[in-house]
Amino acid sequence: MSKSFLWLMAICLSGCFQLSAQSASIDEETSEVDSASSKNGSFLILPIITYSPETSLRLGAIGAYLFRGKYAPEGTQLSSIKMPLNYTLNQQIKVRLSYEIFLNDNNHIFKGVAEWIKFPLLFWGIGNDTPESDEEVYTTRTMTFDFSYLGKVKPGIFLGTRFIRQSSKISDLEEDGQLIQEGLIPGSEGALTSGLGVIARMDKRDNNFNATRGPFMQADLVTYQSWLGSDYEFTKLRLDFRHYLQTFNNRHVLAFNLVAENNWGNPTFETMALLGGDQIMRGHYLGRFRDKTMMAVQVEYRLPLGRDSWIDERKKMTFWERWGMVAFLGMGNVAPGISDLGFEKVKSSMGLGLRYAAMPEERLNIRVDFGFGTQNPGFYLNIRESF
Repeated sequence: MSKSFLWLMAICLSGCFQLSAQSASIDEETSEVDSASSKNGSFLILPIITYSPETSLRLGAIGAYLFRGKYAPEGTQLSSIKMPLNYTLNQQIKVRLSYEIFLNDNNHIFKGVAEWIKFPLLFWGIGNDTPESDEEVYTTRTMTFDFSYLGKVKPGIFLGTRFIRQSSKISDLEEDGQLIQEGLIPGSEGALTSGLGVIARMDKRDNNFNATRGPFMQADLVTYQSWLGSDYEFTKLRLDFRHYLQTFNNRHVLAFNLVAENNWGNPTFETMALLGGDQIMRGHYLGRFRDKTMMAVQVEYRLPLGRDSWIDERKKMTFWERWGMVAFLGMGNVAPGISDLGFEKVKSSMGLGLRYAAMPEERLNIRVDFGFGTQNPGFYLNIRESF
């Protein structure tokens, strides 16, 4: 615990001192330069120095470019391009390029990911009651391309399409594990999955980075078929509902999130519904529990530490005014089908997090979360909120 706490402090201090220095240098420029910098874009570079039981020591950096088009209307959301590069002492490598582009007063939204990973990962089997003793290690080499487009059909309502293609190679299987048994686990020899689908979104939030009010709901329906080049045929439906309320005289924020996923057909073990990760059910290893169906809900309370309100859009803030804190609680489960979801084996997670306002005028935070679940406590570092 003490070693993990020291790594947490290293993350916070190294990243935030760097960003504080960057903000101070911008403040010294004229207001005209400030405006141009905000309009044309800003770079953030955040070092990654973390420790967890799954990855051991993890080193790397997250680079982010945040911008609006030169002639974008005032209400256009801030677009982002992020590229984290990670290497761990467990010889895990991840290179990822992700983007979310808003155009023409948010009438057009482009979102995508290109990612290559070489990761030794853990697998416990399929289902909601897999024992710890079934843990095994395997290595995946995976290339993923994920692209989606959304167009506004009326205020707050969007429709679009999504294409995703993932190629994986599985190696270094354990001799007495489940993955090495031929035909037992779908995709255990590697697979190409390719899917095409539709997206429907309702977005009434006041900000896409850090909302304080309004609902958000998105449904993704993607089918993976052989005529698209997929080795396995299945259809995935994923629902994501969020809602935000202001509390304590509009100074704090209470945020809710419900995520549900169901797969029909024959998904691979890597494309099944996975419980855990850095967005929902933090404190659980991503994929500790997996199956065709998953449902999870979480609530998060967000409050300021160095200022009066959670949202403070002043461009010039002192180092100490930029800090905030969150507490979160989650519950979820996986099952072979919707009718099999129950409450008798529900998993829970909880934790605390620190927030640093990197760009307060855009409500952009750096988050560090400390989550408790089924495994040892885990750390999560990212740019923007988990939901």
